[in-house]
Amino acid sequence: DEFLLERVASEEFDDPLYEFEREIFCNRELNMEKIRAVGFDMDYTLAQYNVEFDLLAFEGAKEKLVGMGYPAAAVSAFEFDPSTHNRGLVIDKVNGNIIKVDRHKYCRRAFHGTRELTQAERKLAYVGVADETPTFTGDDFVNVDSLFQIIDASLYAQLVDAIEAAGDDERLDEAERRFLATRPYFEAYVDVRHAVDLCHHDGVIKDRVAEDPGRYILPDENLAPTLENLRAAGKQVFLLTNSLFDYTNVVMNFLTESGADGRDWLDLFDLVIVGAGKPGFLSLDSRRSIFRVDTADNRGTLHNLAGAPVHEIGPERFFAREGKVFQGGTYKDLHALLDLKSGSQLLYVGDHIYADVLRSKRSLGWRTALIIPELENELRVARASLDASRLVHRRVLDFDAAESVADDLRRAVLDRDQDDDRHDDRQDDRQDALLAEAETRRAQASEALRLAQANFHAAYHPTWGSLFRAGHIASRFAKQVVDYACVYTSRASNLARCSPYRHFRPQSDAMPHDHAGA
Repeated sequence: DEFLLERVASEEFDDPLYEFEREIFCNRELNMEKIRAVGFDMDYTLAQYNVEFDLLAFEGAKEKLVGMGYPAAAVSAFEFDPSTHNRGLVIDKVNGNIIKVDRHKYCRRAFHGTRELTQAERKLAYVGVADETPTFTGDDFVNVDSLFQIIDASLYAQLVDAIEAAGDDERLDEAERRFLATRPYFEAYVDVRHAVDLCHHDGVIKDRVAEDPGRYILPDENLAPTLENLRAAGKQVFLLTNSLFDYTNVVMNFLTESGADGRDWLDLFDLVIVGAGKPGFLSLDSRRSIFRVDTADNRGTLHNLAGAPVHEIGPERFFAREGKVFQGGTYKDLHALLDLKSGSQLLYVGDHIYADVLRSKRSLGWRTALIIPELENELRVARASLDASRLVHRRVLDFDAAESVADDLRRAVLDRDQDDDRHDDRQDDRQDALLAEAETRRAQASEALRLAQANFHAAYHPTWGSLFRAGHIASRFAKQVVDYACVYTSRASNLARCSPYRHFRPQSDAMPHDHAGA
């Protein structure tokens, strides 16, 4: 955060023609000259969606929840507010809570449905439970890793509220009250996830988008030039998406301003794999079959491969025989089609922490670029909140000074009380009074720091604060970004801001003791 604030305050960022929110930030050294292939996810990477798109899933999922037996009177009242939740949160399926965790896995804030837990409730649930620090992993928890999952969080929070209020909800009959009141939070989340997932598969979303793509997809005039630049530099460019060909064709035609039945977008890629099934596609033991996609019609009919696999005849002969659009397969097929000897020769650009970045980085050694659309707002707020940030820094210094004075007096009193030969009650009373005064000033400095931090974080989000911070330290989301994304930026087309040969270098790592004596 200190680096970002320093950058946005720099003279370069004062240039009105410089779009500072489209900067590319580096966590791990990345020499693009050594990258042979650059791949892209599609949804929320190449294609960014608006709130109208979210509403398709939200309203569609509400209808499906009613079809599952949830009372229409309760569910129909649910409303989607995209500002209520954000990425990086954790859903506790067992307890019906949504929480924010820092990089040390400490729960900083928690809501039961839409009701914030008190500090006592939060600590009872998540701090030192059974003498163990919760890890927030396993089947009981879900990380909100993707913007798609904001829908899940919103629906789940309101469904938890409905479960809590079921006994007093006069809109419901007795059977409906009983259904809701006895519904476990875990099962409620499973139902929400299933309802949203159905919307992605049964046409509720994709059919509407196909009718009017411009209503739901944000245009990006820099996207095609970005892909063209990479190919012109000799990079192999590929698309690897979980969406099937029919929907991929709709989205890419819109983004490249082609007609509804166009295929010009295919010229921007050397290879296209749809229906990839990430993260399974990236698994070391995955054995999924790969099929050729017939692009002659918009449905993308599948065909078995006509002959020997790519590793037997080589990519050139294989592409000449099969074309360049496929469905399914595994990372081994991808590596063979691109003729790569090592995962480190490949840069993959995606938005999903787990499905795009974590698995590919940790298992395959791919170089990774994480797309964080929210970063643009984070940077704008950081620039507008420089005074608030400086106030926090001053309050930290004030608190450290007050704590130091109080601690010196605590130590002196401790030494005094252990000295059996001292009997100066008058001096002892004076020392006790000084310590009491110092503790009061320390408490005042602590409260002033708390208020300054609260105002600073509220500028980013009134409830959750900055995406990258939890309290005064990095959030769990920020830690994952640092650990698994070689570089990160707000849009895939930001890659056009630099040459395809750019050598990205990170800021030097620093330990707390590095500034001692400075």
